Amino acid sequence: MRRRGESGFTLIEISIGMAVLGLGVVSALQVFGGSMQLARNAGRRSEAVMHAKALLDSSLWSPELIATESQGEIGDGFRWERVIRRAGAEDGVQGLDEDDQGFSRETEVRLAVVTVVVEWDDPSGVKYYRLGTMRVEPNFGDPED
Repeated sequence: MRRRGESGFTLIEISIGMAVLGLGVVSALQVFGGSMQLARNAGRRSEAVMHAKALLDSSLWSPELIATESQGEIGDGFRWERVIRRAGAEDGVQGLDEDDQGFSRETEVRLAVVTVVVEWDDPSGVKYYRLGTMRVEPNFGDPED
């Protein structure tokens, strides 16, 4: 109860004000923490994209492709796998006179499929980025030939 002529806040008014202020601060910290998490995830994905593109480019600039599967690790917890293989019917390669590999017997030109997968660990599980392309390869090397 207030007496006349006295100004100020009561203890209950100050307590309610502090509670509202506390809720606002906690909410702001959660929003800030969530945006930091999103920025970190986007940064990791961007790194994976750059690694995958570099691995794919190194294969495409190679003078000769050999059907292989290779894998390795990159710093900061990234792992990669690269598969180079002949393109077949499952890749949409068709011809009038095809051999058992799905290639035309009338030409020596073949398509190679190059696929790169970069994986990394995330608090929500293993994430990955896959990148692939095809390349015309007149002298496609195959260990089975």
